[in-house]
Amino acid sequence: MIKNLIVGLGNPGKEYERTRHNIGFMVVDAVAECLDANYKRGFKGGYAKVGDVILLKPFTYMNRSGEAVKDVVNYYKIDTENILIIHDDLDMEFGKIKFKKGGSDGGHNGIRSIINHLGNSNFFRLKIGISKPIRSEYTSQYVLGEFNTSEKKVLPELIELCRNAVLCFVNDGYRVAMNNFNNKKVDKEEKQCRQP
Repeated sequence: MIKNLIVGLGNPGKEYERTRHNIGFMVVDAVAECLDANYKRGFKGGYAKVGDVILLKPFTYMNRSGEAVKDVVNYYKIDTENILIIHDDLDMEFGKIKFKKGGSDGGHNGIRSIINHLGNSNFFRLKIGISKPIRSEYTSQYVLGEFNTSEKKVLPELIELCRNAVLCFVNDGYRVAMNNFNNKKVDKEEKQCRQP
C-alpha cells in the first residue's frame, strides 16, 4: 500500500531545467537524491518508488500535469489525501514556503489540471514563493525564465528547505510539517535528511 505520492511540477526539456516554473522538479529531485531513489520512465513521466512512497515528475508539460498524476493514482489506488504536490507560487515572496490542503488552483495551470483530472482538490500542496514580475503581462515570460543572480545564490538553500519539509511531511504528517515549515524562509533551516 502506498503511503504518499509526492509530485514535483515542472516542464520537461533542457530549456526549462533551471526556470522558476520547474522548482517542483528541483525539489523532488533533491528528495530522490536524499532517499537514493532512481527514476524510471512510466505514468507519462519519471517516477521512483521508495518503500511506500512514490516520487513523480510529470513529463506532460505543466498544463497537462493531471494526466500523469491520475495514471499513478488509478494504478496504485492512492487516496487523494495522500498526495503532496510541490509547485511554484507567484503570490508568495521568493524563498517563502507554505503547506496547504485543498482550495482553488490559484491561477496555477498545473494545479488546475490535477484538480480537473482527479475531480477534486482535496490534496496537499507545498507552495514555493517565486514572487511576481513587475508587470502582469510578463507573467508567462517570468515563470519560464531563470532565477535572477541574487535568487540563484540562495536557491540551493531554498531547495534544501523544501526537501526537508517534504521529508517531514512523509515522516511526521501534515500537521507537524505545517507547524514546522509554514512561512519559513531560506535562511532559517537546519540540515537534515531522514529516511521515510
